Amino acid sequence: MISRKATYRDIIAIVDIAVESVMRDPLPVTVDREAMREMAMQCLNPAHFMWVAEDEAGNVVAAVAAMTQKSFWYRGLQCSVLLYYTRKPGAGAALLRELARWVKSRSGIKVAVLELEPNVDLRMVRFLKRLGFGRKSINMTYVRSAL
Repeated sequence: MISRKATYRDIIAIVDIAVESVMRDPLPVTVDREAMREMAMQCLNPAHFMWVAEDEAGNVVAAVAAMTQKSFWYRGLQCSVLLYYTRKPGAGAALLRELARWVKSRSGIKVAVLELEPNVDLRMVRFLKRLGFGRKSINMTYVRSAL
């Protein structure tokens, strides 16, 4: 398994992974592949984070994308994970390690948020705690249907 920064040539595969991720736990919205592509393109900016994992055949099997923005509550930045999905168990572990290193290397980032699915495997929670994510929260989500 190879983990690396995403490049322009990975955009189609990243969008495919994003679509697959939302189809596993559908949101009541119409998926817009063009909007996903545009957001992935923005994540290629060095101010943000986007990495992929490739299998032995060179296929992208996992992706993590996060964006930084000015925080609402304090002077500094917040990093929000927009996409984390893996098609191959374990392929995303190196990506999450790299995300944690990236966040820790940027002193301007004061908080990093990764929202977990309600049925998340508790091993993932333990792994994230080892990486430095520590606070559990319960998230309520309002989604305005685009249907």
